[in-house]
Amino acid sequence: MTGAQVFYTTYALFNILYERTHGKGKEKVADKKEWIVEGYLFGSPADAEQARTERRKASYFETKLEGKPARSILAVYDKMLEEKVFVTPVGWEYLKQIQDKLRLQGVEEEEIKPVALYSTFVHKEEKKVNRPRDGKPKEKVPYRKRFLSSVIVNVMLAALVAAMFLIATGSDHPNIINYRNEIVNEYAAWDQELTEREKAVRLKEAELGLETEAGQESGGEEDLKE
Repeated sequence: MTGAQVFYTTYALFNILYERTHGKGKEKVADKKEWIVEGYLFGSPADAEQARTERRKASYFETKLEGKPARSILAVYDKMLEEKVFVTPVGWEYLKQIQDKLRLQGVEEEEIKPVALYSTFVHKEEKKVNRPRDGKPKEKVPYRKRFLSSVIVNVMLAALVAAMFLIATGSDHPNIINYRNEIVNEYAAWDQELTEREKAVRLKEAELGLETEAGQESGGEEDLKE
C-alpha cells in the first residue's frame, strides 16, 4: 500500500468516526425540536407542552388585564402566584412583565410579591455551625401569668377580627376587602373560561390527528387497489 492510499484510507476512517460522533448529536437536537418553546429547550415533551399552555394563558390574561387599574392587576397577580398558574420559565417571563407594569403604574416594591421558583439550582452541602450557647439561665415566667396574658391577647384579637368582619360585610360602600373579593371572583370566571378553551383546543387537536390518520389509511388503500 502506497503512502497516498494510507492517507486516503486514514482520512476516510476519520470522516466516518466524525459523522458517527457529531452526526448523532445533530440528530438528537433535531429530534427534540418539539421540546423547544420560546427559546427554552425543555427536558421532556410534557414540560414543553406545559410551556405552550402557559404561553396561551399569558396571551389570554394579557387581553383581560388590558386597561385595568393597578390594584386589579395586583390582585390577579397575587392570585396567579397563590394558585401556581405559571410553573415554567415561559410563564415566569410573563409574571416579570406584570411586575414591571405594576412598578410603572406606581405600585410600591414592597407590595409586589416575588415569583417563587420552587427549584434548587445549586446543590452544595452546608456545613453546620455550632453556635455557643448562652450560659445565662432564662428566667421562668409563672404559668398563671402567661395563661392570663394569652387569654387577654386572644380575646382582643377575636374582637378585632369580628369588628373588621362586621364592617366589611355590613357596609354598602365599597371597601378594600369587597373590592379584592370582586377581583378574585372575576379571576375565577376567567380561569373557568380559560379551562374550557384549553379543553376545546385539545379536542380539536385530537380530531385533526384522527383525520390525518384516516386520510393516510384511505390513501394507502387506493395505492393497493391500483
